[in-house]
Amino acid sequence: MQWTVLSREPPSVPEPTPSHRDSASAARPESPLERFERSLFIGYEQWHDGTTYDIDALRELTADQRRGVEARLVPPSGWRDIQALAVLASLGSASATTELRKGATAGSSEIRLAVIRYAPKLVDDSARTAALVEALDNATAFDDFTTTLQQVEAFHPKPVIDALWRGIESRQGDVAVHYAGMLAFLYGKADSSFDWHLRPLFLKFNTTDDVQRRAAVSELRKRVEVDATG
Repeated sequence: MQWTVLSREPPSVPEPTPSHRDSASAARPESPLERFERSLFIGYEQWHDGTTYDIDALRELTADQRRGVEARLVPPSGWRDIQALAVLASLGSASATTELRKGATAGSSEIRLAVIRYAPKLVDDSARTAALVEALDNATAFDDFTTTLQQVEAFHPKPVIDALWRGIESRQGDVAVHYAGMLAFLYGKADSSFDWHLRPLFLKFNTTDDVQRRAAVSELRKRVEVDATG
């Protein structure tokens, strides 16, 4: 009987021969403008992960190219546009600066918070306070929630503190939990804005039961030594 010896290695498959067009594309690197324009189109994963536009490419553009890009970013539709406009403003664009100032007071909550984040020198304290209070009163856990709380941690005048107290009484549970953590931290009773040693207390706010929520509020006030009149 004759045996056939089978190889343990898979048969080799010849590499596809690149076309002339592919070779030309590979040989020529993308220009800064091409890189930036490509970064404007993001999928769900990039959106979810907070991937930015290609800011390095934006900085490499010529003055004429930057003006063309700026026209595409106005009016801004999200924080990525604001970040790019802030870069253009830093490169000397007076019109980008004007757009950022407008967004700081008249834009959506996302736009206003983005201006605070990327162009803080253009926002006065009153506008910053108003933007944070609006965000705390209305934001959900699906919004740019982390950014809002980071801003609150760095800047928290009394209206912002008051918004946090309102939130632990009236906001949905997954939001109230984080507001409670922030309050404990701002009053010096926690080591971070969500101290895991106090997690059992914070989780009590994740309830739709009014009696349980009021009890959690009372417990937090007692811990931070603040009475109901605030």
